[in-house]
Amino acid sequence: MGVRYPSVASTTFVGPFPANATETVVCTSPPFTPPLDSSQIFIQWFFACLVGASITSFFYRLRRGTTTAGQLLNLNNWAIPVAAAGGFVSSGVYVDNPGAVSGQQYSLTVAQTAATGASSVPDVCLIVFAL
Repeated sequence: MGVRYPSVASTTFVGPFPANATETVVCTSPPFTPPLDSSQIFIQWFFACLVGASITSFFYRLRRGTTTAGQLLNLNNWAIPVAAAGGFVSSGVYVDNPGAVSGQQYSLTVAQTAATGASSVPDVCLIVFAL
């Protein structure tokens, strides 16, 4: 007897990045319906970036929904230092318990600080599954 965990995933960069510090959606999951009202939702993300000119750090946020107006999940917004005009990869995990929902979507957003040139994203991934 096997167990199947419901999941959705996306590798589509939403962007584009602006040449400023505006919070930007970089990846959005397809609609996801948890199998139980009390399901813990596990969210994993991967982000590869070619950093734009003068950028000093990135802030990552996970949100319910498809826009930067969605409910913020991770309340600690820590700056991750980066080298301007360099490249880097980053990843993370988080959990959510949205309750009885249907078609819930999640988004990874990024804000770049001190940006005078836009970054580019060669690869991004967001996977959502129920535990």
